[in-house]
Amino acid sequence: MKVLISGGAGYIGSTVASACLDAGITPVILDSLVTGRREFTEGRPFHQGDIADGPLVDRVFAEHPEIEAAVHCAALIVVPDSVGDPLGYYRANVAKSLDFVGHLVRNGCQKMIFSSSGSIYLPGEDLSVDEDSGIAPQSPYARTKAVCEGMFADIAATQPIRILSLRYFNPIGADPRMRTGLQLRRPGHALASSSRPTTRVCRSGSPAPTGPPATAR
Repeated sequence: MKVLISGGAGYIGSTVASACLDAGITPVILDSLVTGRREFTEGRPFHQGDIADGPLVDRVFAEHPEIEAAVHCAALIVVPDSVGDPLGYYRANVAKSLDFVGHLVRNGCQKMIFSSSGSIYLPGEDLSVDEDSGIAPQSPYARTKAVCEGMFADIAATQPIRILSLRYFNPIGADPRMRTGLQLRRPGHALASSSRPTTRVCRSGSPAPTGPPATAR
């Protein structure tokens, strides 16, 4: 069995690919490497290119007829960037996702998991959310995810494809076997940012500062 993973050279997509390998499933990676990392594709079938490129997606399916499902992780994800460039975010996350699901349907792919976001929820007074929370995205990035969910629901209602949206946010950590992980020096999401340690550097021969050891901030 094979699974096509769009954005499979990125943080989430590559970790999904590792999990597939551990489960005996062959991940087929489709990634433009705009933000993905080539080293995360090593030892995995890899096709470099855009998810909106129909002939490329057709070639992927022709070369891997065993593909039974897709996991759609390809997206731009930086909230401040989405505020500054909503046009680019809607083009990359919505318009290209529409093209991509059309390519899947044309090639007979009947199952897709969409990497959505918990940021589409309306937080409660204590800032918590759950699956009963209202939908009220607060940024262009989050709205692209909400738009895609609605778009995919409409498509799945009439086309021979089932689509599941997985909502999550602030992932952190790495593959347990350290094959993949977050590779940004200054990650933008909250939990990863809060995990950066505070480091004190002392000149040789100078007294070390007293006080408690440095902690994460």
